Amino acid sequence: MATIYSSDVTDDFKKLYETKEDYDAIIIAGKKPNFKEFQVHSLILRTRSSYFHCAFSTNWAKRNNDGYLVLKKPNINALVFEIILKYLYCGIVDFQSQKNEIILELLVAADEFGIQRLINSVQEFLIQNCYKFLRSDPIKMLDLVICHNAFVNLKTVFLETLTKNCKDFLRKDPIKIMNFIIYRDEFNEFRKVSLEIICENPELLFNSDEYVSLEKGVLMWIFNCDDLEMRESEIWKRLIKWGIAKHPTLQNDITKFTLKDFKTLEKTLHELIQLVRFHQINGEEFMFEVWPYRHLISDNLIEDILHYFLVSNAVSHYNVFPVRWGNIKLDTVLVNKNFILLLSKWIDKKIIDDKSLKEIRYDFNLLFRSSIDGYSSRIFHQRCDNKGATIVIAKMSDSNMLVGGYNPLDWNGNNYKCTEDSFIFLLNDLNNLQSAKIGRVTNCNYAVYCNNDYGPNFGGGHDLYAPNNSRNWYCSSNSNILSIHCYPIIGIPYSFTISDYEVFQVVKN
Repeated sequence: MATIYSSDVTDDFKKLYETKEDYDAIIIAGKKPNFKEFQVHSLILRTRSSYFHCAFSTNWAKRNNDGYLVLKKPNINALVFEIILKYLYCGIVDFQSQKNEIILELLVAADEFGIQRLINSVQEFLIQNCYKFLRSDPIKMLDLVICHNAFVNLKTVFLETLTKNCKDFLRKDPIKIMNFIIYRDEFNEFRKVSLEIICENPELLFNSDEYVSLEKGVLMWIFNCDDLEMRESEIWKRLIKWGIAKHPTLQNDITKFTLKDFKTLEKTLHELIQLVRFHQINGEEFMFEVWPYRHLISDNLIEDILHYFLVSNAVSHYNVFPVRWGNIKLDTVLVNKNFILLLSKWIDKKIIDDKSLKEIRYDFNLLFRSSIDGYSSRIFHQRCDNKGATIVIAKMSDSNMLVGGYNPLDWNGNNYKCTEDSFIFLLNDLNNLQSAKIGRVTNCNYAVYCNNDYGPNFGGGHDLYAPNNSRNWYCSSNSNILSIHCYPIIGIPYSFTISDYEVFQVVKN
């Protein structure tokens, strides 16, 4: 077997690189005043790079008066070209000592010169340090991988890292990122994740002093979402501020607007105004925030909004939308909107993992809260009888556990009531809805029990019930007591103490 002395070869070529003995070509890299001349050996560069093989074999390189081949590369940073030369001569690249922007420019230059092994090495280094590079300048990094088809592996890893750490990157520079990704198909998955995060945390965008520089497409994309966690009046104010910022001649003082000013602003905001859910703004906010800008809104829509506000049980006919997540109002001290959404899905007999939008199709009106109204069954029935369908939610003492049930009928009377739609539930942790368990009625003839001597009562026997003037509740379905069990066992203790409970009237909106 032959002995290979590769180090001897690289040492000799390193000396040639340093001494430049018998060079026959000059490459000028960079632009004035930051350019530099490099004395090189065309044979070595032709051997190591397909680009230089062509450049020194055709009329690309011109000979100067001294007979040297001269090639100008104003688009290549002089420092970057020096790194490339050292690689071509010596096979050496020190990534650790270079600034991030130099490494990025090196990758682009290696691609231009067709040096595949160097491309692979730079990509490998960037992949190993992708989070750091993305954090330093996400827009530049994304633009790099999108514009160069040769960096497929790098592109894949960058997009995966970007999506996985989406919230971190949005915190760093949300405006530029959203403007950059909005029209590029490569970012479909990242856009989807970004939208979910922005809807849950709109302050990431709208608390920025630069939000007025958002593209109209970004605003339309966000304001079209049902699960945006912003009140409609706040959306309207942000929209107006954005529109005025697009026209420096417009004043912030609406009282000084001319008819021409309104027409200018309306033209800018027309598509966005169609996404505002005016009927979900309360009357007071409408008069203070929207009415001064009524000239931006069509007469038909204005008339429809006023009719909706002033006439009982009026139905809107224009700009009809589901209730936006941020406009949902809940009077509760025990749960949040995500749990109410889960209850809505259960009422509609959907599964917990249903991927439908965050559309709560019911109003949950507080009827009773034990921390205010006490534990008397008489008060419970005064507040909750003849109110139709209700949800009962109780919090166990010294615990994060919630327990309760759904009565689709009412609580008045003194008898068992039959329904196939009632259920009881148990939630171990409000921050983990996957811990929720539901028990749907199995014996509909004894689904709920109404009696003035009891609080809320589910099932015969009873599966879940609240005695009069007591914080001690019971679940006989989780015991050996012989009784008519109407709901399956879901882990509710036989006996437990509650710290508070609430009852909500459930009305389809």
